[in-house]
Parts: sequence; C-alpha cells; structure tokens
Amino acid sequence: MMPTGSELRALKIIDEEGGEIPVQVVSRRMGIETSYARLLCTSLARADYIDLLGKGVCRITAKGKEALKK
Repeated sequence: MMPTGSELRALKIIDEEGGEIPVQVVSRRMGIETSYARLLCTSLARADYIDLLGKGVCRITAKGKEALKK
C-alpha cells in the first residue's frame, strides 16, 4: 500500500532533508506533536518506506524513494 496524506508528507520531508533525520525534525517541519510524528514514522517503517534507527532517526529506503517517484 502506498503512503498517503500525512505519511506521504513525512516521507517527502525525510527525503528533502537528505534522507536521514530525527523524528523531532519531521515533527517541527510538519507542525505536529512529536508523538504523532513518531507514529507516522513507525507506520512508514512497518511498510519498509523508512528505517527507524537508534535515537529516533528516520532513514528513507529504496522503497521509500520509489514511492515518491510515483
């Protein structure tokens, strides 16, 4: 399933920031609570669009980059 809405926006932000950023930066750029940003990133990670690294860092995957091209 393709990411939509807020998930897609979060994925775009991660890509725009160089492909690897903390959840807090996603939260700040989207203007949302950190807990909601973490929920979005967890959902993206479960679908393999990003990898969640230690200390809440999100890294876009090849699948995530492909999803943004569509």
